[in-house]
Amino acid sequence: MKITKRMLTGLGAIALAVSLLILVAPKAANAVVVTLVQVANTTANPAITQDVSKLASQNVQLWCVGGARCVQLVPDGETPGFVTFYTVPVGSSLVITTVQINTTGSVSAQLSQPNAGGLDRGLWILSAGGSFQFQYPSGIVFSTGSTLAFNGPGGSFTPFTAAYLTGYIVSN
Repeated sequence: MKITKRMLTGLGAIALAVSLLILVAPKAANAVVVTLVQVANTTANPAITQDVSKLASQNVQLWCVGGARCVQLVPDGETPGFVTFYTVPVGSSLVITTVQINTTGSVSAQLSQPNAGGLDRGLWILSAGGSFQFQYPSGIVFSTGSTLAFNGPGGSFTPFTAAYLTGYIVSN
């Protein structure tokens, strides 16, 4: 009888110890993990919790008609119309992630920087009319002060061609 009583007391003590360990261990482990990944979000050093390309305030949509410089489409909620020839803001870079070209016939189209001596940044050769979309996940980057133009051979197009450029602004 004494052996059974001692055995049950020992098993009860072990069960109690295991129960206490289960209740205490996750909190201690959680506290260690929280300490390791805690981010200080101050006004001097704000923590961005969203990819810059997804922030609505950073998105840019440009409309380019063949043979002319690109203009920015006005965001929703602002006065309708266009901003005169888009220039990348000072202290920022423009990252173009999508190029959509709409044309009425076969065309050779190029995206260039007129204020950088006409530096070509993209060339597309389309063998038929239609709407074509090109995705650039890592982006085509334009530096501060750049203007963009969409041109064909000799600076103009025989078939009507327009392009919509979508991207975002990042700080330098």
